[in-house]
Amino acid sequence: MKIKGNKIYLPKLGWMRFHNSRSIPSGFTIKACTVRKRQNDWYVSVRIEDKSVPEYSPKALGNNPKVIGCDLGLTKLVHLSDGYQIENPRFSTNKKAKRTLKIRQRRVSRKTKGSKNRKKAAIKVSRFHQKIGDKRQAYQWKTANKIVSRSIDAIALEDLNISGMMRRCKVKSDEKTGRFLKNGQSRKKGLNRAISDAGWGDLGLKIEYLAAKQGKIVIKVNPKHSSQECRNCGHIDQENRDEEKFICVECGYHEHADIGAAKTIRDRALRMVRGPGRETWC
Repeated sequence: MKIKGNKIYLPKLGWMRFHNSRSIPSGFTIKACTVRKRQNDWYVSVRIEDKSVPEYSPKALGNNPKVIGCDLGLTKLVHLSDGYQIENPRFSTNKKAKRTLKIRQRRVSRKTKGSKNRKKAAIKVSRFHQKIGDKRQAYQWKTANKIVSRSIDAIALEDLNISGMMRRCKVKSDEKTGRFLKNGQSRKKGLNRAISDAGWGDLGLKIEYLAAKQGKIVIKVNPKHSSQECRNCGHIDQENRDEEKFICVECGYHEHADIGAAKTIRDRALRMVRGPGRETWC
């Protein structure tokens, strides 16, 4: 593969014109390229390499590392253990986006199948999805940079099974009649859409990427009962949490539920690094 100005040579295709949005720095060699089609055009991404550039290596954690805990949510996208909260814009599940998507999809359904007008309407729907995806990607990079750029040594993230959280509910049926019963799937559909819109998995990958570039460590922590465990007495109960409020039914300790969960995740990461029996932070 070769690049000369605004032309690129692709195997089996030959020389093609393209918009060279970013020139290749001197000293780098082209290793591979990927061509893909999106809703509005074709895109090519080029992978380059320079062996003289040193690889990023994580810094060794000392006896008292600075660790920040991250609790992912839907009301707020990220709750940090230092009390900072990052908003969740809900790019595809806000009122305006859902109304726009509903109107454009209705226009597609009203067109004759196989017609040019139907294809044009479908392209508008796909471009709207692309616009939402681009906004989400840009916001996630900004969010990841806000978290990683702090003066910390390690970042504690929840090790979430997102695909399991979005799995369909089990089918329920009446043994006598054989008719299907309500299993809560219609109610869970909105939750699944909100989780998909938040993009927790992509955000975690971006945090790991930026952390590696800055020599910081990402620690995956089991989040089980992190928002139901009392930080004062250790009592775990589902009734401890009431939406965003946390009030322990055993000792009366109270705080913000999601920020408390972020602190619990941070403390679990510290125990993984320093070993059990050490004091945790407040």
